[in-house]
Amino acid sequence: MISVDVALGSVWPAELRTDRLHLRPVTVEDASLVRELLTDTKVRAYLGGPASEERVAARQTAYPATAGTWTVVRVADSHAVGLVAIGPDHRCEGAAEVSYQLLPDAWGRGLGREAVAAAVRWWTEAVPAGGPMVAVTQTANAASRRLLESIGMRLVDQFEEHGEQQCLYTPAGDQEDTDLRWARLVAERVDAVERRRGAQARATAMGQELPDDLTALSPSEMARLCSDRHGAYGRICARTAGHVPELHLGRASDGAWIAWLTNREA
Repeated sequence: MISVDVALGSVWPAELRTDRLHLRPVTVEDASLVRELLTDTKVRAYLGGPASEERVAARQTAYPATAGTWTVVRVADSHAVGLVAIGPDHRCEGAAEVSYQLLPDAWGRGLGREAVAAAVRWWTEAVPAGGPMVAVTQTANAASRRLLESIGMRLVDQFEEHGEQQCLYTPAGDQEDTDLRWARLVAERVDAVERRRGAQARATAMGQELPDDLTALSPSEMARLCSDRHGAYGRICARTAGHVPELHLGRASDGAWIAWLTNREA
């Protein structure tokens, strides 16, 4: 099975037509549509809220250059009403994910269902070696779930992502859906184990002795901790302020404090 990016590149650009819609590759002229979709509170209600200006600008640049990203145009009035995209699923290597956003004035008419169904059908028919297809939507997004189920996709997994419960769908009859589910679950377990092993390997005596609540430390003990935050997760350095940061402090996967050296062995 070839990668999703390679599969898309072999058949792109592509245009799709349905009774009421024309799906064409995104162009730079669609910048205003991209901005409207990414900043509309209704559209972004289950997508983390309106995007920042930086994210909008990045998407306006990226979409026209990305294989698998269509502008959804309503044939009746030639008005662009949304985006549909197929790209690699970051949760499971080898799977493709379909995503979609429509402007609120296009809701309630079955246009989203028509557009997504066309994209899924195209992937199945035009990219036979492209791997399994998935779609993910928040459990709370009832309209999106109904859309996916109405085009024959079925729920195969539920999980938490970005602090919200998500539903994973695949086309009904997809022989790889069970393998896909378990591949993702196994990958998560392996990743968790490796992170735990790495944390334990780097843990120092100082980190292991730190209390859960750092305010319990005495003034002299606190003096050894600088207030700088380094890297992800708000890590702080377990060294005196003004030091060359080499001993860092963070949390292990079980919530315990750990400290580790970056420039020499612990």
